[in-house]
Amino acid sequence: MIHHLLVPDLLEPPPAGMETADIPRFPVLESLLARADKKAAPGNLDTNLFRLFHLGEEAPATAPLCWLADSGEEAPGWVLQAVPVYLRADRDQVLLFPLQEKQMDWQQAERFILAFNRHFAEDGLVLKAASPLCWYLFTQTPVCSGFVDLSRVAGRSMASFLPEGKDERFWRNVINETQMLFFQQEENEARQAQGWLPVSGLWFSGAGVLPEKRPVAPVETAGEYCLLAGLKRYAASTDPDCSVMVIDTLAKARRERDAANWLQEIRELERQLAALVYTAKEICLYPCQGTAYYWKSRMKYRLWRKVKSITGKDS
Repeated sequence: MIHHLLVPDLLEPPPAGMETADIPRFPVLESLLARADKKAAPGNLDTNLFRLFHLGEEAPATAPLCWLADSGEEAPGWVLQAVPVYLRADRDQVLLFPLQEKQMDWQQAERFILAFNRHFAEDGLVLKAASPLCWYLFTQTPVCSGFVDLSRVAGRSMASFLPEGKDERFWRNVINETQMLFFQQEENEARQAQGWLPVSGLWFSGAGVLPEKRPVAPVETAGEYCLLAGLKRYAASTDPDCSVMVIDTLAKARRERDAANWLQEIRELERQLAALVYTAKEICLYPCQGTAYYWKSRMKYRLWRKVKSITGKDS
């Protein structure tokens, strides 16, 4: 069996403010990175997942699969992920930030969603929530624009990442009108009284329908990632020689500048790798930056290859 570990941001610098001198050595991880074969791989987590589920290079949309994972229901048509976000003016640009977990309850979510659905009823748009912060937008017509995943936009100016395509004007108008609509909601005053950020708008991504081709699921999966769960639930068969683990918590810790949690996640990865290198014949490690590290047990004897710390220093 081949064990595939997908760890976005693994090779990125530690969170801002963390001194490299405070980062310990991780001998198992460092040895694997130094002695494994490097091969080209997709540069993002989702495309790597689609390939591992035998869906090929023409990656389907993420939103309908995530809706399936979050709600247990198959979307009847076109659907987009619609994440509530906070927008902050910064000089001549507007920066976009996702809301923190546990900073939304069901009652507040329902009020924002009700206001949205009333406003956009004539456009055939219906907003639904699978959980307080997992919102999805259903549309009666096909979407003919491309959208950028929230992970690429978070903390940056949204102006460079707006929808592009045949119906981009419509979707940019929806984004702008939603901002004005939510700005007027009294619910934001209650949120700020709780010390929570206001809901400034929605960020759309993953537009599409469920793929006609059913995925082939790895026999073992691990990780709390909605696309992984959706692919597994939608699968029609199983690959007995494939195991997939998604570790996206490292990237989350970097985004939140949580140095303590980032270090804890690296230590947990080291522990998991230590258990695998003595039992697994093959391990594939994906930092999701365009390269994968293919390791086989015999490669531990490549002692001539220099081992470096994850900060780049030689051992």
